[in-house]
Amino acid sequence: EAMEGGLLDGLGPEELAGLVSAFTFEARGAGEGSAHLPTAALRERWPRLERLAAELVAREDGAGLPLTRLPDPGFMATAHRWAHGGELSGILEDDEISGGDFVRNVKQLIDLLRQLGDQAPDPATAAAARRAAGAMFRGVVAASSVVGS
Repeated sequence: EAMEGGLLDGLGPEELAGLVSAFTFEARGAGEGSAHLPTAALRERWPRLERLAAELVAREDGAGLPLTRLPDPGFMATAHRWAHGGELSGILEDDEISGGDFVRNVKQLIDLLRQLGDQAPDPATAAAARRAAGAMFRGVVAASSVVGS
């Protein structure tokens, strides 16, 4: 719905990574993650995404279907920062997230960004998604994907 409604269009790779992280991130405990929205575009898009999700849940509820988990903005600033080239040590310290949780969340986000890169109807959005996925697959995230014998 977000993709087809154009909600992901017109964002740079870092902003797209931040917004899309709301679909993959789920806070484990109170206070985990940062709900900070680092750019004007994210501050404008997040309420629209919240409304879209609330409408979907309302339709599911009305139809007696299981309810979809609402998007969580708690990893938005972290995803934006990592996609922008931020240093891991600063991210882990500032955002109070464990290294393992960080890697797990980034890998899930990269997977979704790659899917958007393949499926987004807007070529610029698809390209931004591919660039975001590439920018995020570095450092500890890339190293965690190497399988040794």
